[in-house]
Amino acid sequence: MATVIDITGKIKNEEKFIVYNGKSYKVDDRKNTIIEVFSIIDKAQGANIEMIDDVLAKLLGKEAVKDFAGFAYDDYLVPFFAAMACVQNKSYDEVEKSFRNS
Repeated sequence: MATVIDITGKIKNEEKFIVYNGKSYKVDDRKNTIIEVFSIIDKAQGANIEMIDDVLAKLLGKEAVKDFAGFAYDDYLVPFFAAMACVQNKSYDEVEKSFRNS
């Protein structure tokens, strides 16, 4: 007799967003995107603007990178932390603390 395990109820597949000034940015948390994101992070020589730009472009889209381009560096980290919190299912504060400690 075959064994059947129905995983339908285990898959959330919920969309995630960050919001800035009333504008929503959908976070792309699909598996292949996350593989690319962590590859970008692993290849980076520490935190740098190019890495953050690349990660934000993958997770939020190029329009988001343009929208946030005028931010001061500390402010530019905010959408980065928020997007990473969404994909890691962690709080914003956990991601920020982890990033600043590394």
